[in-house]
Amino acid sequence: MRFASLVKNSSDVVMVTEPDTTIRYASPSAHRVLGFEPEELEGRRFAELIAPDDRTRALSFLTAMAEGEGHVGLTEYRVRHRDGTDLFVETLRTNLLKDPNVKGIVLNTRDISERKQFEEQLSHQAFHDQITGLANRALFQDRVSHALVRQTRDGNPVAVLFMDLDDFKTINDSLGHAAGDQLLVALAGRLVGRLRTADTAARLGGDEFAVLLEDGGDEGMTAADVAGRILETLEEPFDLDGTEVYARASIGISVADPQSPVGSADELLRNADVAMYMAKEGGKARYQLFEPAMHDTALRRLELRAAMQRAIDHDEFRLFYQPVIELPTGKITGVEALIRWFDPEKGIIPPLDFIPLAEETGLIVPIGRWVLMEACKYAARLAETFAALDLHMAVNLSARQIARPEIVDEVREALTASGLDPGKLVLEITESVMIHDMDLAIGRLKELKTLGVQLAIDDFGTGYSSLNYVRRFPVDILKVDKSFIDGVTEGGESSALTAAVIELASILNLKPVAEGIERADQLEQLIAMKCDLGQGFLFAKPLPTDELEDLVTEHVAMRLEADALADRLD
Repeated sequence: MRFASLVKNSSDVVMVTEPDTTIRYASPSAHRVLGFEPEELEGRRFAELIAPDDRTRALSFLTAMAEGEGHVGLTEYRVRHRDGTDLFVETLRTNLLKDPNVKGIVLNTRDISERKQFEEQLSHQAFHDQITGLANRALFQDRVSHALVRQTRDGNPVAVLFMDLDDFKTINDSLGHAAGDQLLVALAGRLVGRLRTADTAARLGGDEFAVLLEDGGDEGMTAADVAGRILETLEEPFDLDGTEVYARASIGISVADPQSPVGSADELLRNADVAMYMAKEGGKARYQLFEPAMHDTALRRLELRAAMQRAIDHDEFRLFYQPVIELPTGKITGVEALIRWFDPEKGIIPPLDFIPLAEETGLIVPIGRWVLMEACKYAARLAETFAALDLHMAVNLSARQIARPEIVDEVREALTASGLDPGKLVLEITESVMIHDMDLAIGRLKELKTLGVQLAIDDFGTGYSSLNYVRRFPVDILKVDKSFIDGVTEGGESSALTAAVIELASILNLKPVAEGIERADQLEQLIAMKCDLGQGFLFAKPLPTDELEDLVTEHVAMRLEADALADRLD
């Protein structure tokens, strides 16, 4: 009676079956687990309840009679509930055919559906991105590895596309991380919509995505077609809770085929990553096929990045200063701070060789903070030494710096620490930075203006300005790009365009500053156009502090001598 009570109240279904799985006995728990009353099961074959896909494997286990008396075995499979749903079950099989009290095979079966669901959930989380639901890096690398193994057998090319969103950080900073996640989900949907069922899309982390094409096509042309289609999908804006946002991406493509095999999934991914960086350097919003020579370029980039971090730690950066001149009078009115890198092994490294990489890696933030602090300290020193000249100090701010709300506090700190009059500091922001995210830029510039500093649009004319845009910027100075100055004496369209830009500054009550003046005829023409200020090699190249101070001292002496001569003539 005790044994009958235990069986009746067991959470497992206890069955006794014939070798052909005909059920002779089923415990009362069959109703709770399988939905069948025991008498409904008795006389039926248990094989009828097993899911078709699992039937062959499960039956070979349940009907195996080779083992001896009392042998126990355990397996998992799916059975059909009376309501038509499938359950995952685990069955313990005991061979008691020779036991006179049983004379059958005893099956102890329990429902493990919740456990299997939890295991699948854990497995999905382990191999899929939680935000987009795409494969994650671990699963993607595993599939690439298997694709390369199959390639050695069938010879089909394997292609990997490595995609990185351009300027995604700006979206996070301006709209918030929730909007950024929303964009990633929407982009993942578009990405999958452009791929075949056999292809694999993955999010590798941050704003990096990857695609595996197991049939990469001859010389990557199919992969290039896919990359082109992906870029096309990004031309339409994304709607993030009523805000239209455009996303652009750079894509690198690496192909492994019998003519150009790769050793591992890591190598194929690395090659695609390198090609992606080349695409960014080529102008962004484009794709680039990997070429072996790119490895050398990537290695140089890594070396440069490491050297740049060392330069920050070991104070290898220096500031040079180029005078800004009042064109009609020749008076020095200020200087612009320009960074130089003195590498102990390679010598002077030009800014164009490291500033773009510093922007890309984020190292521009600590570098820019140092420049700001150093320039303000030196400006205060110049103001004390040459008080009669009333010099201003111009400092460039990068896109990364403008995107960070901390920039306002950093400028305030530099002014406080140096004691510099805020009105003597000019912060220069390139036109393209402001146009990229106008609302963010305008808001940040207004915050900076509250500190009392002057603001300038640098390299004006090289971006996408319109009169409407410029009117919205709370700026004081318009720096006319050197490309306009080069053609100022040529007459015709070039000269007329330069005159129009200078006139635009006057209409908007902005001070125009001509950049890159190199010849006397350019100076003469700019004065005729009523351009107030200018800088360039005609007056002085960027100078270290000692040479600048010598120049300013000489300039002051000459002006005093000229004033004295004028007084005598009067």
